[in-house]
Amino acid sequence: MLKSDIVQRLKELHPEFTKEDLSDVVDIIFSSMKEALFSGRRIEIRGLGSFSLRPQSGKVFKNPKTGKVTNCKDSLRIVFRPGKDLKNKF
Repeated sequence: MLKSDIVQRLKELHPEFTKEDLSDVVDIIFSSMKEALFSGRRIEIRGLGSFSLRPQSGKVFKNPKTGKVTNCKDSLRIVFRPGKDLKNKF
């Protein structure tokens, strides 16, 4: 789902708001989520699950066709853990 899809859906639910205002709200929500993750906090969305950042160690890959070796640096990755309600649906 794209940001424009979210804004359109919100516009259908709340026609009294402009698309620009709804777009600003979506931007604020996602920037707040990004700030929380990068400051080491976990994000929980009730009925869905939680998101957190975990360190991922760097890896060395070798292309089997060319033999070229590529080093990937250490990085962070987003981990999603489904909540109880979501697990029970499946």
